[in-house]
Amino acid sequence: METAPVIRERRTAMGKAGIPTGARSRPTRKGRSARSLRRSGKRRRGKWLAVFLALLFAFGVGHSMVGLAEETKASSVEPDAPAAGLSKDKTRKTSSSSAISCDDLSVLVDRSHSLPSDYVPKDLVPLRDYGVPTLGSGVLRREAAEHLGRLVEDATADREKLVVASAYRSYEEQQLSHERLKSVFGPAAGRLSATPGHSQHQLGTAVDITNAAAGYKLGMPFAQTSAYRWLEHHAWEYGFVLAYPRGKVEQTGYQWEPWHYRYVGVEHASRLEKSDLSLQEFLENTGITPHC
Repeated sequence: METAPVIRERRTAMGKAGIPTGARSRPTRKGRSARSLRRSGKRRRGKWLAVFLALLFAFGVGHSMVGLAEETKASSVEPDAPAAGLSKDKTRKTSSSSAISCDDLSVLVDRSHSLPSDYVPKDLVPLRDYGVPTLGSGVLRREAAEHLGRLVEDATADREKLVVASAYRSYEEQQLSHERLKSVFGPAAGRLSATPGHSQHQLGTAVDITNAAAGYKLGMPFAQTSAYRWLEHHAWEYGFVLAYPRGKVEQTGYQWEPWHYRYVGVEHASRLEKSDLSLQEFLENTGITPHC
């Protein structure tokens, strides 16, 4: 049995919780390890959080800067882009319209629709190269010449001799021709000959046809020949139509010209043959008018 002083001495040494006083100031190895792991974990989480926030900030700022740059670039280009696009479209449209209105084989040329004085077809070829007899050095556009060559060949096979008295005429040549008629017929020449710029001959697709039976002249005697009747029935098969038919002077502006044929292509000629329209009315309905 221990004495009271000894017991008090041990209580003082044990402390209030029954744990030695020295042990309270020195944590156990296990406790130190747990706290160290917690602190280390907190430091690592803090470090990764800092890295994540830094990356997020950098990405956000970078994305914003890229977006800002793109917006700045777009704003600097957009005001000019539509204008450039419209200019290009407008140029393309003008070029296309010029190509169609001047060079299209079925373009409308009459008293109200003219050609420029400097317009010359680019594909003119000698008619004689295609077996077409001429009274001069006649030339036509290549496609028209090819079809006329077949027309003359087939007409010859049917014993109808055809000769071209006039084909392509330039603006200057038409001017001289009109002046000659005007000197003979006065104001009435306007009903017999187109003024310069308004002649289908300048297109390089129109021909004046005659033969020996008409004395190789242009006039009403040709309408009395069997060759004319052959053309009435077959010219459209080769893409040629009578430009100024009988009874259409109000539409065409010209008296009947049984010798004046114009190439418009087989498709248009076939459609025109099935209608009761003049060439001018047909082309006006088709909408092919000059704008060059």
